[in-house]
Amino acid sequence: MPNEHISLDDIYRNPVAEGSIFRAVKMMAEEARFINEQAKLGYIDLTEKPTTIAMRQFKQNRIAIVPPEEMQEEQADEVDEALIPAEESPAEEA
Repeated sequence: MPNEHISLDDIYRNPVAEGSIFRAVKMMAEEARFINEQAKLGYIDLTEKPTTIAMRQFKQNRIAIVPPEEMQEEQADEVDEALIPAEESPAEEA
């Protein structure tokens, strides 16, 4: 079993966590919840615990934080696209 220990040095080196232990724990917890939800929905098969996977992804700098304003913009774009009727889609106008 590989060592999935997260040291303070791992947190300090992570550019997204910016040396914040709270931010690092929050990032890993949210990622673990996302992985668990994907497994419950049947999109992925887990061979390890979601927390173990999230910790490994953190150590490999594969977890990012999406600022709330960017998330709201992305959601607004999705809503705008969903509200455009098929016959009036921008692709057909061009």
